[in-house]
Order: sequence, then C-alpha cells, then structure tokens
Amino acid sequence: MALLRYLLPPLFVILLSGCYETFSPDIDAKPVLCLNSVITAGEPIEVQVTHTWRFNDDRGAKDNTVTDAQVTVYANDAPVPEDYLPQEGDRIRIEVVSDTYGTARAEVAVPVAAPIEKVKVTPIVTDMWRGDEEFFHYEMLAVIKFNLNIELDIKDTSSGDNYYHFRYNWDSPSTDDSLDDDKWWYGEPTLTIGRPVYDLEPIFSEHVGAFETAMGNSEDINFVYFTDRQFAGKTYTLHLHFVDNLFSITSAEYDESLFDCHLNLYIETISGSYYKWAVYQWNTDEGILGELSDIGLAD
Repeated sequence: MALLRYLLPPLFVILLSGCYETFSPDIDAKPVLCLNSVITAGEPIEVQVTHTWRFNDDRGAKDNTVTDAQVTVYANDAPVPEDYLPQEGDRIRIEVVSDTYGTARAEVAVPVAAPIEKVKVTPIVTDMWRGDEEFFHYEMLAVIKFNLNIELDIKDTSSGDNYYHFRYNWDSPSTDDSLDDDKWWYGEPTLTIGRPVYDLEPIFSEHVGAFETAMGNSEDINFVYFTDRQFAGKTYTLHLHFVDNLFSITSAEYDESLFDCHLNLYIETISGSYYKWAVYQWNTDEGILGELSDIGLAD
C-alpha cells in the first residue's frame, strides 16, 4: 500500500501533462472549396463561399474568399430564383462550382416549428424603489427588481429526431417612437435580465456525459439547445427561472404604463447539423475535451 501511495502521484502527472511541437508537414495540400449557410424559414438564403488554407499560410487566413464561385440553390430538387424564401419542410440543396477550387455541396431540410401549447408566468417583485420627484428636479425615477418563474409547454409533433433552441429578448411600449412627447421622455427604459438558472431545467444538460459530470463540467451550463429524446411525440414542460431582473425608468412624470415591459420567449426548431455544431462549440469552450486541449492532450 505504501508503494502505491508513492507511485500514484507521478502516474497522474504523466497522464495529465502534454507538450506542444510546431512543425510543417511535407505535404501538398490543395485548398478545398467550402460553403456555409444558415437557412431560416421565411428569410432569404445567404451563402458564404470560402476555401481551406494551410495553418501556416498567413495569406489564406486573412482572406479566404472565393471570387469565381457559381452558386445554385435547389428546393425540393428544383432550382429556385435569388428571391426565393424557404418554407418549413423544404429540402434545400446548395451546389457551388469554382474553376479554381472545385465543387462543394450541402443539403438540409428546413425544420417544422413546434407548437407552444401553454405558458405560465409567475413574477415575484423582490424590491421596488421610487425616487422623490422634488429631489430629482421633478423627474420620476423608479427601479423594480423581480424574479420570473416560467413554465412553457412544447409539443413535439414532427416525426424523426427533432432539435430545439431556446432564446429570449425584451421590449417595452415605452420605446415606441409614437410615445407622447408631452411625457418628456429621458431615454429608453432599461431592463437587465438576470442570468437564467438553467440548472433547474435538466433538458439543457442532456448532452453532458458521465465523464464531464464527474469532472465538474456540468455546472453553470450556459447551453440552450436540446433534443426531443425525452419527449418524442409528446408534450414537454420547459421550466425557466430568471433571477434578479432589474427594470429602471426615468420620466418627467409618473405614468403607470411606462412600467410595461415584455419578455419574448422563443423555441426554435433547428437541424441536426446545427445542433451538432452547438454541441461541438460547447465541448470546445466548456467541455473536458476543450480543457484537455489547452494542455496538449486532445486533438
């Protein structure tokens, strides 16, 4: 037992250390044509065409655009004009030809939107402060601090594997240009959304493996992509908890309508390739593979 006690620390040092070596492989790597496009239903299709370059080629890293590319977009196997707007369920194929770099091809199906059946919002005001109008030279200053508990039902209706993305933003009627000038508006209201407690919603961490969990990489996950693996063909209730939201407003006079603000929630269906890209980004930035690569132990 004493021998093992002395052998284990050096063993861990060997396993958790790495080194870097810079070299230029003696290969003739011809640049390859690449295309990238994020397609959204109801929006024009934009295609970015580039080419690969060697890692030690500074010229390629600075400008890898392709100027002689011919791009053709197909929807359901038929070529479409430049002003075509893709629809849910369309099969989009993009083909690119370049005399310099060859050809590239990509295909994807536009996902079908998932119905949101019910939303339950429970706001909890934790603090509210209103300044003295006379002290602030007859301006009204107010600050509201609150939490939001939200339950949102998503119905998975499409067949096959489905992938989703959650996002949010906010707006206020007080920011409308048509606001009555007599209210002496002193700038737009400010809403600071507190960090969502994503840890309360386990579906956001379904991509985390047992190894990442054991290494502590499952905590503080800022990952808002998920699949229908746990509720295929059913309805799932997404639990969202926003803490320490802060809404502040300044105006020449008190008006209760100025306190109206809207938090917009979006559940977007995405393709499998987009989901895999998001998981790859998480692994690089937050996962154990990204951490190992920092010390030369991952590809």
